[in-house]
Amino acid sequence: MVLGRQFSTMVAALLVILLPVFVAGEATSLSPQGETSPEKEIGYNPAGEPVARGELIVVYKEDADKDVLFGEEPGRGTASFGEVRVEEELPALDAQVVEFSGLRESASRPEARALAGVKRELELNPVVEKVYYNYVRSGLAVPNDPGFVRQYGIKKVRFPATYGRYRDGVRVAVVDSGIERNHVDLRGKVVAGYDFRNDNATVEDLNGHGTFVSGIIAARTNNGVGVASGCPKCTLLAAKALDRDLLGYTSDIAQAINWSVDNGAKVVNLSLGSQAEKSIEEDAINRARSRGVVVTAAGGNYGTSVPVYPAAYPGAMAVAYTGPLDRTSSHSSYGDYIDVAAPGVDIYSTVPGGYATYSGSSFSAPHTAALAGVLMGQGRGSNATVKRVQATAADLGARGRDQRFGWGRIDAEKASRR
Repeated sequence: MVLGRQFSTMVAALLVILLPVFVAGEATSLSPQGETSPEKEIGYNPAGEPVARGELIVVYKEDADKDVLFGEEPGRGTASFGEVRVEEELPALDAQVVEFSGLRESASRPEARALAGVKRELELNPVVEKVYYNYVRSGLAVPNDPGFVRQYGIKKVRFPATYGRYRDGVRVAVVDSGIERNHVDLRGKVVAGYDFRNDNATVEDLNGHGTFVSGIIAARTNNGVGVASGCPKCTLLAAKALDRDLLGYTSDIAQAINWSVDNGAKVVNLSLGSQAEKSIEEDAINRARSRGVVVTAAGGNYGTSVPVYPAAYPGAMAVAYTGPLDRTSSHSSYGDYIDVAAPGVDIYSTVPGGYATYSGSSFSAPHTAALAGVLMGQGRGSNATVKRVQATAADLGARGRDQRFGWGRIDAEKASRR
């Protein structure tokens, strides 16, 4: 045991054991109440930084004739820029906000590159002092959930920076011990559920593990209660495959994965596993991947290089677990199958009736599932999402991929840049 009490470690024939070592609706806007988001569409410059789509801020030299560039008279400079509209005058700064809407239809090259080309052209014009992108800044707000101060994991991965970077959440399936639907921080988040242990639609969490995992992924955020989450716009599918002792047959787990895919999951989280040999879940995971679903799995708490399944299946993204100082826990399993690492030591999240702090790779996996939810909420496909999570991870171990951190500790802020 790492810290405090440990969930069941018994291995039963044909059973898969949970990996944790436990220690004892939709997000609201971070804008002031009543304030709405700007109506401008968000685009990205070639560096991947968010900007007002198709817009540039043109600053003119003193006493320059602005109409030379964007006046309404024919032949006065607008032809080379396509369809142009002056969005806003900034007279005190001798500047204009100009929209180049014609660039949105560019088929010859990406829109960002087209806008960059216009920017360079304007900078060479004798009446222009300088040209800026109309960058999108975000308020450096902190979620008002009182438990956020205890959530180093959400902060370490830099999830708050992503809250304004995706419009729609996706469905994330939690294949686990169930979810407490009526938890104040999860109310309205579970859109469907099924109990594969008892073959009914009751997904009551008699253990607390699935509820804890769910809070990391999609707890209601900035609601003045409890904790924040990694993907507050995501919704949840409760696929109950583990009993109150956190034991579940691989057949039930495979069925839970299949049901999740058939019910619209874009991400499936598997915070469970054992060192037993391969079984039927691999087929279900491969089916999920073939249908555009990202599968995240706990890398293991055994502290050895013996492969842990289902994390070690090629179709799953295996997640090791780290602490506040970005070091892997001595209990974190390692090996060539580890893809990335994420916080898993002393994680604070939801449990039936309240909140608690626990440790284990069961909780690094949902941090990664939440990031996958954010990226897919930006419109990325499953393969692109997996590659993005890996490519933007903070390289903490030996240079490049290594057995303890994989590609590194996940970084939501960097991954969610366009």
